[in-house]
Amino acid sequence: MTKEAKRFCLGAAILCALCLLLEGVLFQADALSSRKLRPQSLSLADARVETAEIAPEFSDVEAVMPSNADAAPLIRTRVTWESLELEDIETAALSFTGDRQLIWAELHLSDDAYRYGEARADRVPALPGEVSCARLESHGALHALTVQFETADATAALTDLTLNAPVPYRFSLLRLGLLLLPSLGICAILSFRLWTVVLDRRKAVHRLCYLLTAGLCVALVLVIGGLCVPEEAGRFPYTRAIEYPFESDVYRYRSLTHAVLYDMLAQGRTSIPAAPDEKLLALENPYDPTARLESGAEVLFDYALRDGQYYSYFGLTPVLTFYAPYRLLTGHLPAYTTAGLFFALLTVAAAFLCVWEAARRFIQKPTVLGLCLTAAAVTLGSHVLMLEACADRYHLTIACMQSFFFLVLWSALAACRQKAPWKRCVTFAACGFFTVLLTGSRATGALAAAGWVIPLFVLVLLDKKRPAKGKALDALCFLLPLCIGAGLLMAYNTARFGSPFEFGQTWQLTLEDIHYNRVRLRDLLPTLYYYYLDSLRLTAEFPFVTLHQSFVNHSGNWFYAVANAGALSVPVTWGLCLLFALPDKDRRGKLSVYLTAVCVTLPLALISYAVAGVAHRYVCDILPTLCLVGGLTACDLGSRDAREGRGAASAALGLLCACTLLVALGLSFSNYRDFISQYAPGKYLALYRLFTLR
Repeated sequence: MTKEAKRFCLGAAILCALCLLLEGVLFQADALSSRKLRPQSLSLADARVETAEIAPEFSDVEAVMPSNADAAPLIRTRVTWESLELEDIETAALSFTGDRQLIWAELHLSDDAYRYGEARADRVPALPGEVSCARLESHGALHALTVQFETADATAALTDLTLNAPVPYRFSLLRLGLLLLPSLGICAILSFRLWTVVLDRRKAVHRLCYLLTAGLCVALVLVIGGLCVPEEAGRFPYTRAIEYPFESDVYRYRSLTHAVLYDMLAQGRTSIPAAPDEKLLALENPYDPTARLESGAEVLFDYALRDGQYYSYFGLTPVLTFYAPYRLLTGHLPAYTTAGLFFALLTVAAAFLCVWEAARRFIQKPTVLGLCLTAAAVTLGSHVLMLEACADRYHLTIACMQSFFFLVLWSALAACRQKAPWKRCVTFAACGFFTVLLTGSRATGALAAAGWVIPLFVLVLLDKKRPAKGKALDALCFLLPLCIGAGLLMAYNTARFGSPFEFGQTWQLTLEDIHYNRVRLRDLLPTLYYYYLDSLRLTAEFPFVTLHQSFVNHSGNWFYAVANAGALSVPVTWGLCLLFALPDKDRRGKLSVYLTAVCVTLPLALISYAVAGVAHRYVCDILPTLCLVGGLTACDLGSRDAREGRGAASAALGLLCACTLLVALGLSFSNYRDFISQYAPGKYLALYRLFTLR
């Protein structure tokens, strides 16, 4: 056995013992400390129960959303026991009845340490039909106890509360594995100095490592996809497959936009086959949300209205690339969760291909470990998991855009390095074709890709080794599919909105009259903050990160009091700070591409802020570019550092990638949609208990 193997075996043995100790003792601390407690049940007959309806609160802009107009009130319930005088209380076990929805219960107490009013003791998630344990450590005697919860379920009620209930001992092999496997990976890296292994693309084992990393990202996508399968089949419209022809009037489901788009194409139309309400058409300004609300008109919210016809401003690419083939194969249209899973998998494949080609172009002798970590961080840092977990008409459009963004970059990079004429023709043509599909999914994605493609192709044109005839052939192969596709897209836009460059945003029936929105230079500083610098909020409980609540002083825009986090909250983007630390050799061409791509994100963010306001999904327009540049820069410096026998930069890259993974996973569970906790509350609760120390 080699010295390195002996070192690994010793480290692995120590790590196994440590992980067993953590799982058997640390995560079971409450179970071990409460095993001798004697349960005391409190009678609900002795409690005072108070219920009150709480009207949902919306901002002035959000109040005009059709879905909010009929929102049911929340019901706040308070169950209070007084004059208890109980000693040495440490835990409380709660049971609820009602629909299978998560209930967040707060426990407030009054004891010898706090007798004035009530102090909050704990807040725990609970599920009807299951027992949830909470901390209830009283100092001295417990005098009063209140359990408070808010829910939209009118049948939800507290059915049992037991004090000093022993916490169950739950030894989890899953948690042990999640502790042990990454630890063994780090041990192997350190023992065998894997960070110094330079990539050789001819070696099958190196390619296999890269494929295994992609496979791990695919596994995460599949896990999130599984968590988005509802426990109650058919309850949620975004999770249901749709029979086609429609079994009912799909147009009453305003949010199933891509199914509506498929129906439009199937009928050979450019407008939506649904007649606008006469009350809406009679309005002097139907784009004024207040006038629409006061008129009582039925409105297809977030569609475009022009010349008495409804249109969709959402792109056709998801329908052409997935909805139509899915309908052909299955006979029905996919649920948004199914489409979200497809584009998440496509994004993983495209991003790994893109990073592989980008490293070939920009990084001299990258390490295997560095390239694998970079590809995973770029993929997950682009919020592919969050977009999948939030799959609806808005997030599916962005997920589709990211897929084709990475495909455009991959094909452009691959085209530039090809030597065989036929391969150059095919890859340049593929780049043009993918660019059309990218524009057809979300036009901002095409602008972001232009920041990469234009400087790359300029470098090709400036290459003196390439003959002029070859350059002309390259340009023709790229421009031919691009021009054909662009012509079709402009004809489609003209048929809908009278202009080849109008995608429909101007005619939206949305939260405001968008005609008044303008791009203004004074919005530059707010854009920099909200789209780049706005921070995440860290918590001590699963999922450990959540979006920051931001107030934007920009009344009239779509969103101005929202959950948000800027692009730089994703750790892999911090590699941008090291751009000018790259060595001088081959630096000029590399920096020209990197800086152009990064600079293009600023006008994109400014346009989004000025036209649409602030929402975390808009940050996803610029994240792929920032993650890619930051990751490639960190990988480049880490690889050079490794070849010099040091591991500092490689360790920093590993830390950035690990933190990026944690942020990506956390935001898939905690975002402004929170679909997973609604679709699968039992699975969410199991994960909460698995990863939260109680």
